[in-house]
Amino acid sequence: MSKLKAKEAREIKEKLQAERELLIQKLNGNDLSIDDSETPDPVDLAVRNYSKNVMLAVSENESRQLALIDEALQRVDEKEYGDCQNCGNPVNPKRLSAIPWARYCLACQELVEQGLLDEETV
Repeated sequence: MSKLKAKEAREIKEKLQAERELLIQKLNGNDLSIDDSETPDPVDLAVRNYSKNVMLAVSENESRQLALIDEALQRVDEKEYGDCQNCGNPVNPKRLSAIPWARYCLACQELVEQGLLDEETV
């Protein structure tokens, strides 16, 4: 699928950029600060710490997704979008429609999820 038509490439970039903007807005809206100016009740402190940990995990996931979107935008520019980053086979267009930042074909994604393919070495 590396032979995208100009219109297709533009549509994909627009979709990725729109998703990127949404993630940036979410990340900018996540307030991870806790006001410890007064001594809180231990239960309140536990709830605050739990909430902060949840927000941190959400922010980490959103940051990871943002990096994947940036990589996908780069692949569009380099005319490599739609090719599996592991085996080089085309990624199913339905998969790309659902997850436009997908790096792998379904078979290779399953290997990643099973721990048989290290994403960092690809």
